[in-house]
Order: sequence, then structure tokens, then C-alpha cells
Amino acid sequence: MTINCTELCIRSSIRQAYGCLWHYKFQHILISFVAVLPFCLAGFSGVLDPVFLVSPGAEKMPEGFNSAFAVFILTTFIWAIPVTVLWHRLYLLGPEHLIRKKIWPLITRSLSVISHSLIFFGLGLVAAAVITWGVLYLRVMSNSEKMAGTITEMGQMEYALYVFGILVVLSFLLLIGLRFSMAFSSLTIGKSLRFTTSWRMTRKNTFRMLAATLGGGLPLLGVVIGTLWLADYFFQIDLLAGTAPEPNMIYIFVLLAAPVLTLPMAILCSLTSTFYRHCGCADFRESNI
Repeated sequence: MTINCTELCIRSSIRQAYGCLWHYKFQHILISFVAVLPFCLAGFSGVLDPVFLVSPGAEKMPEGFNSAFAVFILTTFIWAIPVTVLWHRLYLLGPEHLIRKKIWPLITRSLSVISHSLIFFGLGLVAAAVITWGVLYLRVMSNSEKMAGTITEMGQMEYALYVFGILVVLSFLLLIGLRFSMAFSSLTIGKSLRFTTSWRMTRKNTFRMLAATLGGGLPLLGVVIGTLWLADYFFQIDLLAGTAPEPNMIYIFVLLAAPVLTLPMAILCSLTSTFYRHCGCADFRESNI
């Protein structure tokens, strides 16, 4: 089968992605609660308390920090993988295929996505090492006071360089991720598509996909930031710092605001599903190459 993907319409892609998000709003609410439930249950049980007890001036880690941090990672970053599988199944197959009686396919597909994601983890580590080396090199070569940081505190210029470097790395990983997104979308619905095939299918639409992702995702990211600001302003719940008048208020807020807090992840899944359909991946067969 010949790979011949037409140019992507940015405005139409964003409109379709938002349309899917609105059309399946009740399913989105259900998946959003599934996304935050393990984190909230771990928080209500007190398992995560050592993580939020850490302060910048603390001389040593609280007791049980390592196990609590492992649970934090499992209930947030790792748990996000099967949740994205659910969102992709919703947007690619419809609500009738969202929930299956057998849980094993969801587990195996999540493991496949995790294993295929290791390439981005490796790229991130390499990029982080390069940024750190670059900042340290500039620090040694520069006599500026703004670069005169300490081991525990960065200088002003160091901080600015790190922020700039992180933004560049995130943009680079997002660009690469969008080129490979066809392969990940296929994995979520039990199909096989090689990374090389995904790369070739999206070669004409690299920056169009990036523009659609930023145009569709940034407004919802702004909604999330506004929600966090309102929670901090009216209820003194700072989710990023992990502080609140009562510890359980953090988890209550996360549970109630889950449909809003998960909007950026949902729209990203909706957008990549739109790209998947546009490139004709649903009818593509690797064996025909």
C-alpha cells in the first residue's frame, strides 16, 4: 500500500478534536475520575504524606519517603499510560469499545506503550545531560555574577538557561512524539504499526501537527492553570507545592476538578486520533509494504 498522506488542515483538526471531546464529554468525565482515583485513594490513606512533607530547608528526607515516592510515581505517571489507552479507544473506536470485560488486553497494550516510550525516556536523559553540561560549561567560562550559583541554588542566568533548555527539549520531544504518534495510537487499539511507517506517514505534516497540537492544547492548559490559581486564591490549595489548610483538601480538590485537570491529556489523545484518521492508518496494513 502506498503511503500518500495529504496535507493536514490545522483549523479543521482542532475543530474535530474539540468536537470529539465535547461529543464524548460524559465518557471523558468517567475516564478523568479513573485517572485520578489511585492518586486520591493513596492520599486519603496517608501513603503519600512523606512526599508532601518534604520542604526546601529539610536536612533529611521524612521516614518512608522512598516508598511513598514510588507510590506517587505509580499512581500518576505510570497510571497515565492505561488512561491514555482508554482515551484513544474512546476517540478511535467509540464508547461501545471503551470498556471490555477482559482486563488483560488493557494491561498488555499499556505495557507495549510503556516499552515503546522508553525511547523518549532515553532521549530525555540525553537532552538533560547535554543541557546540564552546557550550563556548567557556560558557568565555568563566564565571570558573570548572574552565573555565580551554588550547589543548592542556581544563579539567575543559570535558571534562565535551564528554563530555556527545558522548553527546547520539550518542544523537540513533542515534535518527535507527534511523528511517532501513529504507532502509539495503533498500539492502544491492538494494531501494529512500525515507528518507521509512522514517521513516513507524517513527513508532510510535521509542523502542521505541531501547530494543531499547540493551538488545541495551550487554551486548555490555560484553563488548568486558571483552575489551579483559583484553588490557591480562594481555598489556599497549592497543588504544585502540595500545601493546603487540611492535607485531605488536596485530594478532594483533585477528585472534584479531575474533568478539568485532565483536559490537556484528553485533547492530546483526541488530536493524535484525528491525525491517525487523517493519515489513513485505520486501513493501513504493514504486511502490504
